[in-house]
Amino acid sequence: MSVTIQLTLMRNLIVSLEKLPQTVLEAIQSAYPHGYDHLTFEFEHPVKEEIYTALRFATEEVNYVIKLDSREKNIDRLYDGG
Repeated sequence: MSVTIQLTLMRNLIVSLEKLPQTVLEAIQSAYPHGYDHLTFEFEHPVKEEIYTALRFATEEVNYVIKLDSREKNIDRLYDGG
């Protein structure tokens, strides 16, 4: 018995929601008709000192990390002065 395994290398992209192709936007709306807030996560961009809220979404060819929102990393607000 012979088993054939086909590996497909997928591209990984980090992209802003505004820059997504229309087909991907439509696929997201179709996959999450009631929203995707419960699927978001945060990651830090070490050079820009920003924290992004993002969503993972995969198509047949691409794994997307979609940047939804960003905020400046502000460590001063962690210190309450007391």
